[in-house]
Amino acid sequence: MSTSFIVLSEVPVSTSDAMTALRYLGLDPAEQEEADAASPDALAVRVLVPRDAHRSLVAEVIDALGLIDLRGAWEAVAVRARHERAEHAARHAQDALEATTASFRKVGCTVEGTLCDGDPLEAVQGLLDDCSSQAVVVFSDPQLFEETFAQDWAHRVEDHLHATVLHLYPGSTMIGGS
Repeated sequence: MSTSFIVLSEVPVSTSDAMTALRYLGLDPAEQEEADAASPDALAVRVLVPRDAHRSLVAEVIDALGLIDLRGAWEAVAVRARHERAEHAARHAQDALEATTASFRKVGCTVEGTLCDGDPLEAVQGLLDDCSSQAVVVFSDPQLFEETFAQDWAHRVEDHLHATVLHLYPGSTMIGGS
């Protein structure tokens, strides 16, 4: 399957988020019906979800406080203190993969999804060879600390892999800065 674009996500993506990504990429399914007749893989998507985002506790707390999410800051510390991080990350990654692949299927895409171990950039690099657009859609929650210092995935994909990046926040039509 030749891939139209790659999705790198650390969060569950809804159907409306999937539609937002398609519209920003100029791949609105309503406009693709004619193209689908000629090319059945016109909207082929590869979804990658890291099993563990390997985020720093300090960065998580700063992000939560910066977004005035005191509960999120507390939970970031509490989960780590209870040594449940690995289990929590694995459950969250599986949920994100299932939701994201289901959402892109609902909007008419052919989807293959994978959980990846280690650095997700290596997995993305491996998929770019088969990606016709060389585009990567990154879905993440706002990460003030990482984005400020260009250490978030969107910046890293753009800087290290030289791919076109669309950085979106679930539940919003805002585009992240990369």
